[in-house]
Amino acid sequence: MLRYKFIYLFLLITILMNKAYSQDSTNVNSEEAEIKENPQKFSIGIAFDYLKLHTLLIDQSEKWEGAVNFRIMDKVSLIGEYGIATLTPDEAYKNSAYKSDGNYYRIGLDYHFTVIPNNFLFLGLRYAQSSFNENIAYEIGNPIFQNETGELNRNNLTATWYEFVLTSEKKVKRIRKKDIPDFLSIGFKFRLKSLQEYDDFDDFEVKNIPGYGRTNISLNPELNLYIKFRLPVF
Repeated sequence: MLRYKFIYLFLLITILMNKAYSQDSTNVNSEEAEIKENPQKFSIGIAFDYLKLHTLLIDQSEKWEGAVNFRIMDKVSLIGEYGIATLTPDEAYKNSAYKSDGNYYRIGLDYHFTVIPNNFLFLGLRYAQSSFNENIAYEIGNPIFQNETGELNRNNLTATWYEFVLTSEKKVKRIRKKDIPDFLSIGFKFRLKSLQEYDDFDDFEVKNIPGYGRTNISLNPELNLYIKFRLPVF
């Protein structure tokens, strides 16, 4: 529950930041609303998910994720994303210590919509795959004899899934009322992930997949807050 409160908090902060930047831009130059974005055939964007840094404050999980996008046409971008994660949920198994760690990647396309100048919506699809290991250290209680303990290690597991992605992004033109070069954006992504297949077992089933999350949810939502640096080519 605490994790979702943090997500809502950072989403609210992002929305407020977007409104603040919009107000600054309007006050400085009221003619900006009439300026149309120049068509861009090719540019490169490098993004970092800063919301995942705050998982270190919420639980013992570690998540790091970045993305590269290639804007190959005026309205279409090719997306590549990569992340690593170590998941240690307390609720995975009773009387056990659970860990799932590995890496994952996503590839797909985004289609761009300009809402107002410097504010954009993207609709996208992703194919994702994860490679991970799993460790379960368990203890089984016995009322007569000493408790039984054991450890289970599974290596080189894989999982695949698809994602529908809705992105809201804003170019940052000013920081503290000072103009900055046109290379910085902030935004958030809402993902709806559909698990396709993964390595599973009858005893001690796989509970968490790096990049996807809990396996008992067939449609798994996720929120990313990110900062992106753009490198225009032509």
